[in-house]
Amino acid sequence: MARRRRAFGSINAKPNKAAPKYLEATYPTPARYAADYPGQPKDQTETFRPVTSDAWMRAEAWLAAEKKLIDNGTWTPWRSRKDRRRQSSVTFAQYAAEYVETRRKADGSPLRETTKDKYRQYLRDHLNPILGDKAMTAIRPDDIRRWYDSMPVSKDGAGESIRCKVYRLLNGIMNEAATKPLDAQGNTLIPANPVQFRVPPPDVSRDYVIATRTQLLALADAMPDYTALAVLLAGVMGLREGECLGLMRRDVELDTTPAMLHVRSGAKVVERDGSTTPVLGDPKTKRSRRDLEIPAPLVPVIRDHLAAHVDDRPTALLFTARRTRGVMRGGTLRKQFDRAVRQVGDPTLDGMTFHDLRHSALTHYAQDGATVGQLMKAGGHTNLSTVAVYQQSSADADRRLGANVDAELASAMAAHDDTRPSASADTPHDDVDTGDTTRTNPAADGDVAGLVGVLAAMTLDARVTVLRGLDTGRRSQVLALLPQAVQVETLTELLK
Repeated sequence: MARRRRAFGSINAKPNKAAPKYLEATYPTPARYAADYPGQPKDQTETFRPVTSDAWMRAEAWLAAEKKLIDNGTWTPWRSRKDRRRQSSVTFAQYAAEYVETRRKADGSPLRETTKDKYRQYLRDHLNPILGDKAMTAIRPDDIRRWYDSMPVSKDGAGESIRCKVYRLLNGIMNEAATKPLDAQGNTLIPANPVQFRVPPPDVSRDYVIATRTQLLALADAMPDYTALAVLLAGVMGLREGECLGLMRRDVELDTTPAMLHVRSGAKVVERDGSTTPVLGDPKTKRSRRDLEIPAPLVPVIRDHLAAHVDDRPTALLFTARRTRGVMRGGTLRKQFDRAVRQVGDPTLDGMTFHDLRHSALTHYAQDGATVGQLMKAGGHTNLSTVAVYQQSSADADRRLGANVDAELASAMAAHDDTRPSASADTPHDDVDTGDTTRTNPAADGDVAGLVGVLAAMTLDARVTVLRGLDTGRRSQVLALLPQAVQVETLTELLK
């Protein structure tokens, strides 16, 4: 059909009259709205396919409707209205999937692939079955409450932690939809976040099982030969499960003084093509990438492991899966450790997990005199409050830490091998005599206790000034007795 002349706008066959593929209806953007909607194109345009008599009728009707909006003073840009109509049909499943793929951290960096995998699982297993098919614009507070109530939580609290994590993801999705502008006018997909109740964090605290160094050796003996070293690296040096499984031959330097272990990568499991695969990636945090001194008694143990289980390639993994010879799954290591705990049969180790080995190591470091800074380095922590629980009073900690670790570990290994008949495997690790006469009992020092009470009541600046005037040993004693919240606040300022 030929181009029709109109009093308002025009309709043209495109790309040409001879072979039209679609109709293009257009009209000039109203000049009187330029100030309200800056940056608009010269013309407002819509297309209609295929080129039939019905398409001409729909194009005519569109132009008539647009003119009516202009005449009534209720016009808004067509593209914005069209986008809102399209967005109003977006389902929760569609929006949430894009949210997970494009979400960035507060520092602007993208989410880790393992984090995306976890979020995808939350959507698949917990959110989409209830909310997935609903349009984002149709989700109401009652729908959110219905989803929340559908998450099973037992009387003993099992399931509460996962429900809280999924809730936080859902709240983030809906909050973005309610606050992220879609256009220059600041319009958002939904007017308000329908998540209108708050969920307190669940009480997931548990008592960590702290193994003595003698018990660590027994646990390592109960492991398969090719993973026994992982128990010692986690239980003596504080490595995480994934950090143990990510170690390569090149990360171990045994001929230096002191011997060094370099934590450069971590093993993790990612979802690929519908199945999970163990891979190597970056450590958990930037602080997790660290260089650690290897206690001297561990050096021959590591040498033996390298000779028996690791090939000569610099990139050869210290621990590999038996079948694939590739990256080992953390689940495999955890199952082996669970069996080792049962095999040892020590009731004080009941319920111990592989992650508890890390807590055991950091607790021993603290008892051996490690400062907060040393604990943060050993554990690869970024949060001061995380390591404050391990901190004990210490004097000359930098001088004593390495010697104490070597002495206690050597003593435990000697007793374990029955080479020192006078040593008792039942002797608690903190009763080992390291020859250090500088350690005192801060609680028995009345002057220190009195000073603690005064300092705790001071302002932060005044408290820090007083502490900086004390010698290192007395300062450590006082810090160890401060209430934990005050201790963390004070240590943060002292370390600046």
